[in-house]
Amino acid sequence: MERPSIAAAAFDRPGVRVRTLANLRWIAITGQFVTLLFVGLYLDYPLLWPSLIAAVAASAVLNIGLMTLYGRNARLNGRDLALHLAFDLVQAGVLLFLTGGLANPFSVLLIVPVTIAATLLRARAMAFLGALAGTVIVVLWLWARPLPWDGPPPDFPIIYLFGVAVALALAVGFLGIYLWLVSAEGRDRAQALIATEAALTREAKMSALGSLAAAAAHELGGPLGTITLIARSLYDQLGDDPEFGDDIRLLESEAARSRAILVRIARRAEAEDPFANLGLDILLHEVAHNVAPSRVPIRVTAASPQPLVRRSPELLHGLQNIVSNAVRHAGSEVELRATATVGDVCITILDDGAGFPADVLPHLGEPDLGPSHSGAGGTGLGIFIAVTLIERTGGRLAFRNRPIGGAQVDIRWPRSHIEAQEEE
Repeated sequence: MERPSIAAAAFDRPGVRVRTLANLRWIAITGQFVTLLFVGLYLDYPLLWPSLIAAVAASAVLNIGLMTLYGRNARLNGRDLALHLAFDLVQAGVLLFLTGGLANPFSVLLIVPVTIAATLLRARAMAFLGALAGTVIVVLWLWARPLPWDGPPPDFPIIYLFGVAVALALAVGFLGIYLWLVSAEGRDRAQALIATEAALTREAKMSALGSLAAAAAHELGGPLGTITLIARSLYDQLGDDPEFGDDIRLLESEAARSRAILVRIARRAEAEDPFANLGLDILLHEVAHNVAPSRVPIRVTAASPQPLVRRSPELLHGLQNIVSNAVRHAGSEVELRATATVGDVCITILDDGAGFPADVLPHLGEPDLGPSHSGAGGTGLGIFIAVTLIERTGGRLAFRNRPIGGAQVDIRWPRSHIEAQEEE
């Protein structure tokens, strides 16, 4: 499948329902039309009716086409949504251009399309709409028709109009950036949590398959044992028979082979039981094995004795993400240390690489889905998933750089949160 271009990816966001966008536009069209009728007919201001009605009608025609061409639950996203919001911005600019420009008190409504875009579009689309809004503001400041006053129009100083233009530009920029940052953080966190749930679901499915395999091996063991006994009996009686001997020997050997396969399946399923209790050092050896083959060796050190811990999918997957990140950035070795006290259990993951960048260190664990800060191709999503999963088990993580060079991750649990109970 062909990957989308960078330009297309810049507009890639969840989008908005067509019905929602159409309803918002109908509200705007109704407000514009009612305002024109009130100002032109009731207040008796001279207006350029053909041009103004044409601008409002163009928006209505586009809305009718939008509702006709798209299904009830269709969504607009990316480039299509950006173009629709750009149309709304230009249409509002045309109405303001014909009715006083920045002197029109309704010029503040230029902020609306940009703020809507800030919650739905990526940075490149936001920059495009922000630049378009700035262009519209400059045109309104320099060339808009004067407001059709009833009587001699007031003479607005140029500095006043310049101040209104700057105020509108700052409002568009500030609100757009603020809403974009807030909504982007929420979207990134939602996407990262979806990835976390997907990882847990995959882990749960693998565990379910192991349990199913164990149950199947147990249930099939009885019938297969009976088949094996009958096959051996037939072999003892007819093993040398020239007509049936070869078939009976094949039956007996295949029954023995099937029994051996079931035994291996049962042992494997038992070894992969997600609810089994393991020593902390054994758990770290399993994590190191799951990360292998790695580009650098992974060494496990543990003070004795080690407590038994609950082997959960969250714990395994979270530790594997942290260790994989350490392996990716290590120079020559990664070390996993396990220590336990009366009240706490701690795992320390150390590598001898370049360490965490100073500007990234305070933000580790956040759902940063943007470009890699380290140049290693990562986005921070793996660390966020690991933090989320490990915190579900009651653990707390601390990231820091080692004085001798390299990165260090300390994970600490209250012993009662992670230690397996004796009855388990």
